[in-house]
This record gives sequence, structure tokens and C-alpha cells, in this order.
Amino acid sequence: MTNIDRPSWTRTVDFTPGLYLKVRRRTTRLELADVAAQIGTIPHVPEHDRVAWLERIEADLVPVSPITIDQLARVFRLDLQVLAALAAIARGERDAALTPRICRICACSWRLPCVRGHEACAWVNGQDLCTACDHPLSGAAA
Repeated sequence: MTNIDRPSWTRTVDFTPGLYLKVRRRTTRLELADVAAQIGTIPHVPEHDRVAWLERIEADLVPVSPITIDQLARVFRLDLQVLAALAAIARGERDAALTPRICRICACSWRLPCVRGHEACAWVNGQDLCTACDHPLSGAAA
């Protein structure tokens, strides 16, 4: 790997697809039951079973399907390209050194930044931390 290929920031959290979804959900202050109540299943699955299913997805015990990703994206914001990259890394199809830059606290990315008023967050130099999370009292909304 050349210097050009190396990230200019230090990764402190090894995100998996499930951890990414969990952090994004928590960033929007949603509980699993809140999400389960807003997603549909065919055939119908009782809400308590949907909560257990979401817990397994967030623990990376079961893979998340494209249909489920679509349902989750309707409930809370997530970066589909980051999720796809993390899934490829988990399957061994992509080098973990090429992990997208994700904020270690809120899991925002450059395509899905936190927003304060009308201003998007930026990156703290050399870290996997966004400026909104570096100053948590700033009222950022991911």
C-alpha cells in the first residue's frame, strides 16, 4: 500500500453492518421498538418478534436484506454506500483498510453529515470524529 492509498485519519471503531445500523438508529434517538413499529413484514410478524429480529441484525447474527435496508432507510437516515462497503468488508470482498470514514460517535459520513441549522459537519483533523460530535452541546442532528 502506498501513502496515497492510506487513509489520512485514524479509525478507532471497527464498524460492521449491524453496528453501523445500531449507531445510526441510536443517533436518531429511536429504540428498537420504535423502528419495529414502523417497518412492515410480509407475512405479518408480531412487533415483539420484529424487535428480536432487529436485535439479531444489529448484532450481525443475521444478514440484512435489501428489502429490510429499504424499510430501515424510511425510518432513519443511513448512508447506503457506507452500509454496502461495510457488508463487502464483512464478506471478505473488500479490504478493511478501505473502510469508509465514519464518525465513531454518530456514524455520519461525508455523504450523510450531521446538520446544525443549515451547516453540515466536517471532520476533526486526523480522526474518525465529526465536528458535531467533537462539540456535543452544539445541537447537531445526524
